[in-house]
Amino acid sequence: MSKTSVAAHGLIGALLLALLVGLLAACHPETTAPQPARPEGAVVALPDAGAWTAADPFDAEVQEAARFAVQTFAVQNQRRILYKDVSLARQQVVAGRQFELHLQVSLDGAKREAKANVWQQTSGRYKLTDWVWQD
Repeated sequence: MSKTSVAAHGLIGALLLALLVGLLAACHPETTAPQPARPEGAVVALPDAGAWTAADPFDAEVQEAARFAVQTFAVQNQRRILYKDVSLARQQVVAGRQFELHLQVSLDGAKREAKANVWQQTSGRYKLTDWVWQD
């Protein structure tokens, strides 16, 4: 094979590769959706940093925080407290996450309601920061 034919094959290979890359780029869907245009000077509303927001009482992390709060309070106070339900939950994103939980529990067999604050640290560990009986 002569040097001319080797060069021609190299050029053809390079052209085919460029054509293939071009076709693939043209067929590839956009990875981000186009953003709608905003009027000039429009302000985008962002939630306040550290603002409390509603949390789903049935969310797994809310349930875990609730069980932690009841168990911790029971051990600290040497009482028999059983977790029953979360009736209301809010969360606040700070250095980690703060949960405010309205709990239904059983204290020595009697139904009680409490409000507990649980801090989920950035490490994932929990800390009970407040417990107030509501009834």
